[in-house]
Amino acid sequence: MPRHTPEQGLIPLYSIITAVNQLLRLGLSAERLLRGTDISVAQLTTDRSCRQILPFAELMQIYRNALAERPEPGLGLRVGQCCGVGVYGPVGFAMLCSSTDIDAVNIALKYQRAILGSEVGIALRVEGELGVIRVSERLPTGPLQVFYLEQFLAGFLRFNELLAERPSQVCEIRLAYGDPGYRHFYESTFGCAVRFNCRHTEIIFRTDILGLALPNADPVTARACEQICDELLSQFEQQGNVSAQVRQRLHAQWQAQPSMDDIAGQLGCDARTLRRRLDQEGSSFREIKDQLRRELAIGRLRSSDISIGDLARELGFGNQASFRRAFQKWTGRHPGYYRGS
Repeated sequence: MPRHTPEQGLIPLYSIITAVNQLLRLGLSAERLLRGTDISVAQLTTDRSCRQILPFAELMQIYRNALAERPEPGLGLRVGQCCGVGVYGPVGFAMLCSSTDIDAVNIALKYQRAILGSEVGIALRVEGELGVIRVSERLPTGPLQVFYLEQFLAGFLRFNELLAERPSQVCEIRLAYGDPGYRHFYESTFGCAVRFNCRHTEIIFRTDILGLALPNADPVTARACEQICDELLSQFEQQGNVSAQVRQRLHAQWQAQPSMDDIAGQLGCDARTLRRRLDQEGSSFREIKDQLRRELAIGRLRSSDISIGDLARELGFGNQASFRRAFQKWTGRHPGYYRGS
């Protein structure tokens, strides 16, 4: 099977429009940014469809054009720094209206494909007093990868500051590429230690911020935004890759708890082939199943009075203790935190 490339991936149109508008704030030309794409200048102000999905390659072409027009060190950092509250569309507004930091993080995790598309992903794990957000991506190495990660990380932290209305609480940034020659710009942008040539790209922060109340909490508006996000995610997954197909089938057949062999057979291949295809997309059957478990657990805790034991069994855990450990690792919170929230 051919090696996966970003050209095979997908991304929502509004994410591309937002990216272009951020570049325009730095004085770049819309016409030049859109060269070689199927996006018109008129769409930047008239087409705000939350449901249109485009090839991820369109975003990559725009970023190539940006680097060609403005080949200056740290351009990605500057792009991320100028993001506003609307940078993540309906997902961002759902986060903005969340009750606490962890609620906003969980919304970002659940709807990440509706922001980032299929070629970039984020995952959270908790290690004692520290939380780790790992960024996975399948981008071509070199200046394009550096640019993308610079704008993503700087934008992520800028949005978090707008969300919480307080300075970033990040302790360290780890980057899976070498120092491009302007370490001081990274450190001044992120306000923390920055390490290059790491195994993974990660954001390290203290978990004590996760329970802090957010200033714009509005549960009714948050749920309304989440409904829009659900529609967008459904649309995305209908056109999505193998990972999305596996997720859809697992979700639809959850009570039967289909195995990897079962899902592979439904997709017309064997488990070994499915494992290889998921690996090429930076995913795995276990990761997809754990993400679904996490989302289903939070949903059931919020909407019902199901006991922890029954919920553990419903999600396929052997006992309450293993479920509680997994839930704490997924969310940084005990299950009871979400009861009735």
